Amino acid sequence: MPAASPFPTSNGFKTAWVTSGKRRTCANASTASWSAPSGMLRKPPTSTKPTCESALIWSASNESLTAITCEESMPESQDLLPTLPPEEEQAPTPVLPEDDPFSSMMERFDEAAALLGLAPDAYSVLRRSDREFKFAIPVEMEPGKVKVLHGYRVQHNLSLGPCLGGLRLDNDLTREELQALAAWNTWKCAALGLPFGGSFGGINFDPRGQDLGVVERVIRRYTAGVLDLIGPERDVTSPDLHCNEQIMAWILDTYSMHVRHTNNAVVVGKPMGLGGTYGRDSAVGLGVRALIEARMTHLRQAGPYRVVVQGAGFVGAQVARELIHRGHKVIGFGDLHGSVFKEEGLDVEAVLAHRKAHGTIRGYGDAQEIRHEELLQLPCDVLVPAATANQITGLNAESIEAKLVVEAANGPTTARADKILQSRGIPVVPDLLGNSAAMIIAYFEWVQNRAGYYWPEDLVTERLERMVVEAYHTARDVAREHKVGLRLATCMVGVKRVAYFDELRGIYA
Repeated sequence: MPAASPFPTSNGFKTAWVTSGKRRTCANASTASWSAPSGMLRKPPTSTKPTCESALIWSASNESLTAITCEESMPESQDLLPTLPPEEEQAPTPVLPEDDPFSSMMERFDEAAALLGLAPDAYSVLRRSDREFKFAIPVEMEPGKVKVLHGYRVQHNLSLGPCLGGLRLDNDLTREELQALAAWNTWKCAALGLPFGGSFGGINFDPRGQDLGVVERVIRRYTAGVLDLIGPERDVTSPDLHCNEQIMAWILDTYSMHVRHTNNAVVVGKPMGLGGTYGRDSAVGLGVRALIEARMTHLRQAGPYRVVVQGAGFVGAQVARELIHRGHKVIGFGDLHGSVFKEEGLDVEAVLAHRKAHGTIRGYGDAQEIRHEELLQLPCDVLVPAATANQITGLNAESIEAKLVVEAANGPTTARADKILQSRGIPVVPDLLGNSAAMIIAYFEWVQNRAGYYWPEDLVTERLERMVVEAYHTARDVAREHKVGLRLATCMVGVKRVAYFDELRGIYA
């Protein structure tokens, strides 16, 4: 097949690059949908030495591997999704170049694949996204003024079922971060035993300060652009950065208008009246608290625990409230603009009320104000990074004084920092488990939508906590068996399950 090359269209809007693995073609943005080939598992005998080709397969993040299974290689200059900047919740810690989320994710995947003895064919399939879709979104920002935005949807793997993943709205998006988030969702769903693959999408658009009508037009045009990719049986969208339940409602309505019937299972994180579920506003906090108690019990550390929470947004506030509710102390709390510390324990509701009134934690009177970097370095029982990616890096990991780190954010610890913490004997409950409750509550909402039967809140929370703790115990058993950290063990659980079902399904010629 000849190498693909871009070509113009008459209107400049309809043509989109569709990437499937490393193959790509040019197609109409409203109808394009391609699948990457599946792969068979062929585990070589342990006595067989790897060939030169298989040796290359095991090298970390080696893009030259493309030639092994794909008909053509795509030049990096053409294969562009524009990197998600840090969320408003927390100022970013400086990140070394090799600590980008995609490289960190791929390094962990490579380690898991090597320990599992994953066959080269399976490895080459799982290392790449099944689909990567980029398309134009022309929007009238004001009368007579049209701006062309770009929309993205990355679907990493569809072996276990439809994809499930978030939608981010921000001016800057990167291919690498969207790929990493989609792959993380694949491993997370598999590790939790959920019938989903992983996906992630975004629009290079910041809705903050924009007219509500403009935001609605952007969301509805994005939904129309991915119409052939999404659906309850294809790809379910959840809210992420700068998204809320209103945006999910617009996606639901746009999709339903196109398919000519209401199908509320196309999105999760919806308003209650449109098929939302009880427990969503407290799910991540409950999951983090359950993991803290389970892990500290195994570490033989008695509670109540002294906890530092980095991030005071939706997730951080959930975590802090749940911990206080269960009798633990939050001694440190921080957002983008400031951090506070109180050895006796903070009044979390008072801190959050101050933040709501003033837009920041800074200035809260009944605590000591500290710098961002000092927050992470506070001596404590548990540190919960609940802000953005790359907060604990090779530059500050030596200064962490927590007995346990539980990741409530996506990718807050870089691969280098993870190794440093492990060498210092500081256990980490990874994000694959730490914020897994968000994925579970999304699954619960999808199940209830499809059944048309809704559960009471006590049943939701009981099932949620049980699934989170069961996933932790499964990963801990693998960690003990292979003598690895919990992060790698969780990844191994997910990768093994996806590879197994890929092998069972085989290759459709």
